[in-house]
Amino acid sequence: MKKLYFLAIVLLLSAGCGSYTSMIKYQQQPNDVYANNDLKDYLKSNKSPKIVLRVPNTNDKATSNTVVNQNNNVLYNAIEKELLKEGFNVRDRGLFNEIMDKSKSADYSKLGEETDTDLILEVVNINTEIGYSTNKITLVNNNGKGAESSNVGVVDYKKNGASVEFRLIMVKNNEIAGNYKYNYTPCVNGCPLTDWTYNKRTRALELKETVTVNLLEEFITRCTQDLISSIRS
Repeated sequence: MKKLYFLAIVLLLSAGCGSYTSMIKYQQQPNDVYANNDLKDYLKSNKSPKIVLRVPNTNDKATSNTVVNQNNNVLYNAIEKELLKEGFNVRDRGLFNEIMDKSKSADYSKLGEETDTDLILEVVNINTEIGYSTNKITLVNNNGKGAESSNVGVVDYKKNGASVEFRLIMVKNNEIAGNYKYNYTPCVNGCPLTDWTYNKRTRALELKETVTVNLLEEFITRCTQDLISSIRS
């Protein structure tokens, strides 16, 4: 352990030396996006469909001002904002949950009639603890010339990324019309080695900055924009 800790210190101290900058890079994880033709055809003839955002927090009531999870509500509001920008008629999700709770029906077509809703965009999962790890250090020429080179060491550099999963449902047909998973991969363009700190408990180098709410909000906003673009293309 002492040897590993000593090596970590040496790497951090030498990160900015010479004409190269030592960077940590992770490979971009691909997104998994699918929308069927029925959905695309529907949106071509319905430019302003009525849509509701369904979120994991089923206690989000229209009549309550209590915020169960402030961070999540920031993200949900960002999604609804993008839908509004693109001409969707966004329904009140709290009211939708109230009607759904009273209805006790698993039939989306019936819920659609009761709530006057065409589409349901479900947030299936938001995960901010997608682990990334590498023992490769990339040397980037500070002059912007020449190819990058990489060195493989014995120390793991760890950083959390994130992912968000959506499901889009056509209410009238009671049909799952689209599934979307978007990945936020950290340090795709490189993070300086000096941004890492050694964690004695995990015996690994970890990036000091975590996935902040602001960073996650930007990611969620881009994902929503990409989702809308994919179903309208």
